Amino acid sequence: MRATEACAWPLALAALAVVPTAMAAGSAPAGAELAPRVAASASSAPANPAGGPRLRIVAVRGIELRGQQARIDLVLQVRNPGGWKLSLDDIRFHCSFNGTATARGRSTADLNLPAHGSADVPVRVDVDAAALLQVLATLTPDGLVRYRLDGDAELAHSLLRIPFHEQGNVALRLR
Repeated sequence: MRATEACAWPLALAALAVVPTAMAAGSAPAGAELAPRVAASASSAPANPAGGPRLRIVAVRGIELRGQQARIDLVLQVRNPGGWKLSLDDIRFHCSFNGTATARGRSTADLNLPAHGSADVPVRVDVDAAALLQVLATLTPDGLVRYRLDGDAELAHSLLRIPFHEQGNVALRLR
């Protein structure tokens, strides 16, 4: 088999696997039906499908107050719970601490997670200082706060986004 034929086979098989119903219907070209079907399946997907990434904040490395704005350096752990490699291009999220919407963040690092693997990703987020001070004013002596991450991750080079909703506890202290 020539090299060009070897490359064409996986693409042809992927096309058959992705659009079998469009080809069977015979009414419209496969490409015409693919986009709406992908969008519909993505919007009806569960909040955190078994194969999607799992995120948690593992550390707050620093908080810097600057007038009306503040900056928080977070370390996110991104886990792949699935039994196959997971490649992500972009992770976008909203973060709240103790129920107060605090930050919006984004990591554009390319992540290639092996099956059941994980990676730590540093993320710097700018936040409203008043919202952060509200959270800091109610800290318990151990500094633990309840966080919630809501966002989505883009599968590598696909434009398909997988939503996630995660929560946990993390120590939040001024340094």
